[in-house]
Amino acid sequence: MNKKMSPSVSPRFFSEKEVAKHCTKDSCWVLLGTRVYDVTGFLRMHPGGEALILHRSGKDISQEIDGPPHRHSENARRWMEQYYIGELDRDSTDEDTETLRLRKKIPESTTEEEEESAINKCSKVNEETDLVDWRKPLAWQVGYLREKYDTWVHQPVDRPIRLFGNDFFEANTKTSWYMVPIVWMPLVIYLSWYCYTLLAQERTRLCITTDYSILVHKYSFPFIFMLGMFLWSFVEYCIHRFVFHMRPPAHNYYLITLHFLLHGQHHKSPFDGSRLVFPPSLAAIAAGAFYLILMQLMSEGLGTSLFVGGLCGYVVYDMIHYYLHYGSPRKDSYLYGLKAYHVKHHFEHQRAGFGITTRFWDHPFNTVIPEQTF
Repeated sequence: MNKKMSPSVSPRFFSEKEVAKHCTKDSCWVLLGTRVYDVTGFLRMHPGGEALILHRSGKDISQEIDGPPHRHSENARRWMEQYYIGELDRDSTDEDTETLRLRKKIPESTTEEEEESAINKCSKVNEETDLVDWRKPLAWQVGYLREKYDTWVHQPVDRPIRLFGNDFFEANTKTSWYMVPIVWMPLVIYLSWYCYTLLAQERTRLCITTDYSILVHKYSFPFIFMLGMFLWSFVEYCIHRFVFHMRPPAHNYYLITLHFLLHGQHHKSPFDGSRLVFPPSLAAIAAGAFYLILMQLMSEGLGTSLFVGGLCGYVVYDMIHYYLHYGSPRKDSYLYGLKAYHVKHHFEHQRAGFGITTRFWDHPFNTVIPEQTF
């Protein structure tokens, strides 16, 4: 990854021919006026897909930034500054203009500054003026931001976050996406078989009144399963809106810290791939609580059937969430629309657009992200 320009470093200058050369997935540069940006690392993240940027590589994208069809938010503009590498010299005709080396290539010389960890190379954060010290774990710092926390946490950066100083605790906050289906899908399959055989005994009944009940047939299991997935989408919406996006009181250090650990760190660094899905240990606690509640409210066969549908819905949710950040869905597809919707939630409408797998619940609760008009 190219080293981003530091505010204390003089800008480098590139000729138009030099900028035009960088028009591939391996090295993609764009212009914003006379400012040059290396957006190679952003191609995969772009909500509109790689093709939209590659089609404009080496060109001025000022008109696309201002819209139509989409006027980019202040957070999006701030995010772009992380990829700034220099200025365009329109008067230069020298084809041998000095360039930054391509991503992933070993530099010819290594200075002490370049040997710093990747955490200091990934983004353009001024460590002298930022509200937190990025060289130290953030978990115990954010609570001191008080009234500045809400604004700070919703100004995303493209860099990894260190939450804890202890390596064991830090490692347990990170999860690879494939761990979710590996851990939970065997349980979904087993519980689905268990529920079907339990319902096949024809002893599970749905009580309507104290004197009237209905037999729950084994062939109704797929419908109960799908109902569980649908109910999960509602739980997903409620957790995202009322827990993950609670507004912690400015004076409460502990609630601010809790919010940052639960979800704030994801909004601060939305493309940190190691924290896009829930660690199985934490998910198991929540799943166990939901299971116990269902067992108290209804019979084993009915409650477990709803639970396994909800558990499958959770797996789908985590996989879709990861894909919305790192996938490249086909244009005009359902996931393409969801990706653009979710990116707007991160960069422009943090108090709306709480649906991840579906926008359905945003409509009755009036939290739909409005379509942009010009």
